[in-house]
Formats: sequence, C-alpha cells, structure tokens
Amino acid sequence: MSMPSRFEHTLGADLGGSKLLLCYRDQRQTLPTGPGFDAAALEVALRRFVQTQDLPPRRLGLAIPGLLDERQAISACDVLPGVVGWHAASALADLLPACWLVNDAKAALHASTADLPPGSTAATVMVGTAVGCGLLADGQLLRGAQGWAGELGYWPVRQGQGQGWRRLDELAGGGYIAAALGTDGPGLRARADAGEPQALALIQQGGEALGAALAGLVNLLNPRRLALGGGTLRLPGYLPALRQSLQALALPALLQDCELLELAHVDDLVAQGAALLAEQQAQKRAQQQPASRPQG
Repeated sequence: MSMPSRFEHTLGADLGGSKLLLCYRDQRQTLPTGPGFDAAALEVALRRFVQTQDLPPRRLGLAIPGLLDERQAISACDVLPGVVGWHAASALADLLPACWLVNDAKAALHASTADLPPGSTAATVMVGTAVGCGLLADGQLLRGAQGWAGELGYWPVRQGQGQGWRRLDELAGGGYIAAALGTDGPGLRARADAGEPQALALIQQGGEALGAALAGLVNLLNPRRLALGGGTLRLPGYLPALRQSLQALALPALLQDCELLELAHVDDLVAQGAALLAEQQAQKRAQQQPASRPQG
C-alpha cells in the first residue's frame, strides 16, 4: 500500500508515551516525552517548531494516546496524565488557525486504510508504550457511544490459576514490559538484544497475548485488513510470537481472507494519519461555508 504524502500546509504530530514526532513538509523532529511530560511542555514544543518555519503551517493534526471529549479536549491519557484537559484550539489560537486532535490508533487506521475499497472492514493496532486500536466497520469508523471504541489495551487477559486478570496493555505494551524489568524502552531493547532470558520471555509473553487478542478481533469482525504498527513490534521475538498465537486461535477461513499488513517500519504512520484527518476536516469546513455573493 502507498502511504499518504506529507502535506504542504499541515503539521502532523504523533504524541506518544516516550516521544513526540513532528512532521511538516520535508522536516521531521523527535522530542522525548515520558510520564512527566505535560500540557505546558507540549505547547512549548509545538510553538517552537512552528515559529522556526519559514512557511508556517496553517493547521495542526495531532494524534494523542488517549481519549477526547466533544470539544476535542483531552479527557483521558494513561501514559501522559499531564496532558489531560488540554484544548489545542484554545491554547494555540494565536499560532494556528485550525487544530484537529485524534486518538493515535484512529489516526493510524485512517492512514493505513486509505487505499481500501469503499465499505471495507478493517482494524489497525498500534503497539508502543501501550496498545491502541482503530476499527473500520463496513466503511465507517466504529466510534461507539462516545467516540471511544477501540480500547484494545483494556482487553482483559486471564492469567494462570490464582493470578487473576490483567489488561492487555500490562502484558503486551512495550512500556509495561520495560517497567516489569525495572528499565525503560532503550534499556529493554538493549537487554533483549543481549539475549537476556527474562527480557526475551516477557517479550514473547507480550507477543502471544496480543496475538490472542488479534485473533479475537479477526473472529469477531471478519476484517479485510489487519494492520500492525508501533515500535514494540520490533523487539526481538515479539512478532513471531504474535503470529504464532494469531494463527493458532483465529478461525482459519477468516484469517485467510484477512490481509496482515505489518507497518512497524513506518515511523510516521500516526503523524501522517493525523495530518490527513486535519486536511479533510479543513476541506469539510470549507465546503460548509456559504458561498460569497458577487458584489454590484
């Protein structure tokens, strides 16, 4: 599939639990985030980037790892609690004429399904610090009652006898795997590359858990495409464990008809999806404006 090109007047941004990626025209900038990264730090980063551009962007498409309310304020964000309550359109009114925020998995869904035929059913799952999911049902974004459908990271997973239940995030999210080892993302990668048995075992467990959840999605939704992205997929052993679990638990006929699209190598997938959505929102609003009447 072909990914959307970078847009001439739109800044695409991907806010994650470990980094903020900014994509504008032919430029990319990556800044570290982390649990202490808050709304003030986000606003400073966006302002500095925009103010250094010779041709400043006209609009912002920002993907966030959380939920938005009806005003497009951030209403929940487990991995970055300091950004909850932030409203981009108000905070950046003097800088950017238009801002559009979207859940990161839904941005990835938009970018990774743009080439599908109308009426398709598809799912896009992003695995970074935690697990996110966007769902397309018969050509329409599956929103749910409040627009929050797709919280795959909260999929309950039964542990061994006497161990109770855990969220999928806690088993399959890269940030949670790293925390279980008392390290961070780069530390997890280093220990896995060094072949540390405990790190490799937790990575395999995470891949297996996600593969089982994906089998549930395939069996439930019968998607035409299942797209997978995010840096955690690049951990050694994660994808093989995921594929094995998915193959074992999905109905063969449904899995055979589902294209498994692995996009772990597309680092700016989410940012490009956010930019694409911001462009489409701008076009929609322009079409809704009443036509100007001729003078004279």
